[in-house]
Amino acid sequence: MADLQEHIIPVKSNGIHPSLEELRSEPVQEIMGKMPSWIVRRGIFMMTILVAGLFIGAWFFSYPDVVIGRASIRTDNSVSAVTVTIPANAVWKIHPGQPVLIRLDAYPYEQFGLLRGRVSTAGQSGANSGFQVHIQLDQGLQTTAGHTIPAVTQLEGSAEIETEKLNLLQRIFGKIIPGRQ
Repeated sequence: MADLQEHIIPVKSNGIHPSLEELRSEPVQEIMGKMPSWIVRRGIFMMTILVAGLFIGAWFFSYPDVVIGRASIRTDNSVSAVTVTIPANAVWKIHPGQPVLIRLDAYPYEQFGLLRGRVSTAGQSGANSGFQVHIQLDQGLQTTAGHTIPAVTQLEGSAEIETEKLNLLQRIFGKIIPGRQ
C-alpha cells in the first residue's frame, strides 16, 4: 500500500493535474485558440483556385439543346429521303442547316455508328399533331463508324436535331453571357 501511495500524484483542489494546468494558462489558450495566418491565407488561396477552376471548366463544357424526333428513311434508286417528325411545341427551334444525328433501330449505333445530316426544310405540317422536318444526309448512308447501310426501302430510327449549343456557364447566367452558335 505504501508503494502505491508513492506513485499517486497529488491533484490540486480544482481537480486539474499540475502538468495540465500549465497548458491551460491564459496565454497558451490564446495561442492555441488562434488560427495561424498562413493557414488562413493558404485556405483562401485554395478556395479561390477551386472556384476559378470550376468557372473555367463551366466555360469549356458544352451541352447542346436537342429536339428528339422519329426519323423515317425511304430509299428509291439510291436516293434517300429522310423525314423526321418532331413535336409541335419544338417546331419554332428548328432552322435549315442545323446538324442532325440519326440512330437507326435496325442497326445499333454502338456497333454501326450514326448517320449525320443537316436540316434542309423545317416545320411542314404533318399528321398526328407533329411537324415534318426534311433532312439532307451529309455522307449518304455511310455512318460515323465507316459502315455503309444497305439501301432498304424504309428504315426507322430516332433523330436528334441540335438546336443550340451553350456551355454550362451560359446556362447558369442566361442572357448575361451571349451564346455561341
